[in-house]
Amino acid sequence: DSAKGFYDYGLAPSILRFFHDYIGAYPFSKLANVQSKTMFGGMENASAIFYNESSVTGTRSSEGLIAHEIAHQWFGNMATEKSFAHLWLSEGFASYLTHMYLEQQYGTDTLQKGMRQDREQVIRFSKNWNKPVVDSTSDLMDLLNANSYQKGSWVLHMLRQQVGDDVFKNIISNYYNQYKGSNAETADFKTVAEKVSGKNLGLFFKQWLFTAGQPQLQVQWKQAKDGIVVTVKQTQKNLFAFPLQIGIYTTTGALPTEQLNITKKEETFVLKGYTQVQQIVLDPYTQLLFEGKVSKRK
Repeated sequence: DSAKGFYDYGLAPSILRFFHDYIGAYPFSKLANVQSKTMFGGMENASAIFYNESSVTGTRSSEGLIAHEIAHQWFGNMATEKSFAHLWLSEGFASYLTHMYLEQQYGTDTLQKGMRQDREQVIRFSKNWNKPVVDSTSDLMDLLNANSYQKGSWVLHMLRQQVGDDVFKNIISNYYNQYKGSNAETADFKTVAEKVSGKNLGLFFKQWLFTAGQPQLQVQWKQAKDGIVVTVKQTQKNLFAFPLQIGIYTTTGALPTEQLNITKKEETFVLKGYTQVQQIVLDPYTQLLFEGKVSKRK
């Protein structure tokens, strides 16, 4: 159905322009979007993307899929990982850049909703696959998993929170410009990220990409006379260090936030000035990959 097909795939020019402006010049002389047969939702052949037969509906329901495959023209096609162990440099990048495109189209709420959905997938997957993102398994098809896609996307999201939007954009564009037409691995991306940001990101990359799992938190809080006391306990095997934002609901309905810098298996924080607290919310703005529960102590 050509009418539906041209309507659905008509999203491609605006998607391409967004990535062109954000990352760098589109690297090929054309872009063809083709309804075809493929075992995947889409296959990012350089300059001629194949989409599955059900992608044409006349309702533009495949916007995220089209964005993902177009993002691959930069990351996966023009700048390619050296080996499948570093597949997240393709799939994680395409996944997060899709979220960023949808964010600029529909707002921050759309980004946060997508990241929460990705977080749920990562947590479910980790119950049965206790391996890091950079994984040297010899069964390459096994790497087409939530670690490479959704967790890779989350690594970029957390890096963006740590360095800020402008620096993050510069990291992405500098990394692409340095490795377009060639190959890179995770250490190469880390080197670029550290150079552009001026930060030591060794621990960040080690714990999120070379360590299995994610923080599992038990958070308890109680009302004190002049504030609240919050205890954060990590229950997973490996120790993670990360900033944890908490939202504090009071009787006035306000939601101020506090950032707790977690560096130990168990830590207690005293936050003064909060009275008549009704509820504590973990990560209210969806900035951290974790699983956890919060409860109030008497």
